[in-house]
Amino acid sequence: MTTSGAGKKPGRARAKAPVAEAPSELTMTLDYELHALPTAQHRAGLAGLVLMLKWLERLPGKEKGTARLLRLDEAGASVALDLEGLRRLFNELFAASMEEQRESQPRKDEPPLREEEVEQTDVKGKVKRKKSFIYKVPVPRAGLLLDLAPGANDAGLWVKLWRDMLWKTLRGVPATRNPFIARAQGTDSGDAEKAWKRLTSKKPLTVQLSSTDFLGAMDRNADGVSFEDSPRDWFLLHFWPYVTQVYVPRALKLKDKALQAEHAGFALVIPDVGRLQSFCEELPHALRERSAEVGGFRPRAALVDLVEESALVTGRLLRERLSRTEGAQADGALVLGYELVHLDKEGNNVRTYSASRFEPTVSMVDEYQALQHPALWDPLYRRTRLQNLVGRRPWYAGFDRIASTLPYTATFGAKGFRHDARVSFERSKDMEPNEATDASTGLEQLVLQVAGTYVRRKVKLKHGLEWEGVKDDPKKKAEYEKEKERIARDAFLAVRSRTGADFIGYFAGTLCSVPHHLKAEQFVRLSRALHERTDDVRTLTLLALSATA
Repeated sequence: MTTSGAGKKPGRARAKAPVAEAPSELTMTLDYELHALPTAQHRAGLAGLVLMLKWLERLPGKEKGTARLLRLDEAGASVALDLEGLRRLFNELFAASMEEQRESQPRKDEPPLREEEVEQTDVKGKVKRKKSFIYKVPVPRAGLLLDLAPGANDAGLWVKLWRDMLWKTLRGVPATRNPFIARAQGTDSGDAEKAWKRLTSKKPLTVQLSSTDFLGAMDRNADGVSFEDSPRDWFLLHFWPYVTQVYVPRALKLKDKALQAEHAGFALVIPDVGRLQSFCEELPHALRERSAEVGGFRPRAALVDLVEESALVTGRLLRERLSRTEGAQADGALVLGYELVHLDKEGNNVRTYSASRFEPTVSMVDEYQALQHPALWDPLYRRTRLQNLVGRRPWYAGFDRIASTLPYTATFGAKGFRHDARVSFERSKDMEPNEATDASTGLEQLVLQVAGTYVRRKVKLKHGLEWEGVKDDPKKKAEYEKEKERIARDAFLAVRSRTGADFIGYFAGTLCSVPHHLKAEQFVRLSRALHERTDDVRTLTLLALSATA
């Protein structure tokens, strides 16, 4: 059987994959063109199928059946399969093993293999013995991902993260795990035969899609339309999870007047492949170059403060790889965008918190580098900067709302927050005003200069302390820093409680009440911004006082 699409997607010329010998009469050929596939999940599925077939070729032992690439180029691929080859492909796709797992509570309908007691230390340092129950559970092998993981071993945290995501979300309903469970138990689920019949049927068929096949699928939507697909396109949906990148968003919650980060489900990044051959060549190298550094029990690089950050991380990985292989010709055509889905399991239900498409620009990916740890310390500050980056807003947007809704000690008064404010003002210093730049350029430095001068002169007037006179005396230096922080805090609280004309009056009458060494044109620019862009100046003032403190 042969199915094909027409036309090719333009892209950088690459040598085509060698053409294999012609398939036999018992072999079907599936031809795919990227532009003819209906969704990003299908295009990612084609990339996953290509990577899986390439990986199968490298496995030791004699091949059983036919499962190979006939053609691979930037626009698409052709695949040859027979029934035995399809079985081998599915056996690797759904490979799993039964492994022991410790659980805190006994199951109602199944006795444990054994019971054990383990020692646990609580937050107060007291050691307690707690009983646990050992059960045998199926664990997906994900052999392709193990091959692509940094270090490539069964204990790889990147692969464990993917397995946890699969079991808690895409296969969160136990019945959807049957293909893995059957292979872990050494039985045949018959899924390869079922797929073969669908793919080789001479009658026009459609396949009813589930949310395991296609994210967001349901029996019928609000208009009564069912989610169906052709067998050849449905076949691709088995493979998209294997090129999907998984991250862990962190939610910030206020506890005991401090912000604490908590893991909040999984962020799935589905690449919308634009150049198939290049993507399948570069992705394996990019994934092997990921950091293996641990953050808690997850890869540190997988922890993100914003769902959109997941796409920025993935985009940076691919861009760094392309810059080495393609040099100045590297561009974003490798991936056209990313489908982002935020999922988690609540009880017995899998919740979709958000689903969107994000197309980061090259400059956005480059600027993201400056927002990563350790450049910025505070998670809330960094999260806000990221929101402004992906929303294409000024870097300081939204901080006025934070000042109005969260405690001073957890935000503008926190050490990490102050550090990040200073770093942001330092970076904005590189943008000096000129005729070609935006009117806001230079305003940040003017506001910072006014706030800093006010605080320093107040410390000198009230306490006779100056930095040059105390920097070599630890005791006086500590007193200077204490008074400087107090004056900055009082000014911050005064600005926070004022808006509109009240803020303008305070800024002009209080912050500008001490001598400032500003040029006439700087005073004019600041005065105009104070009246025409009052909210921006107010937000910058809050940040400047935090940075100064």
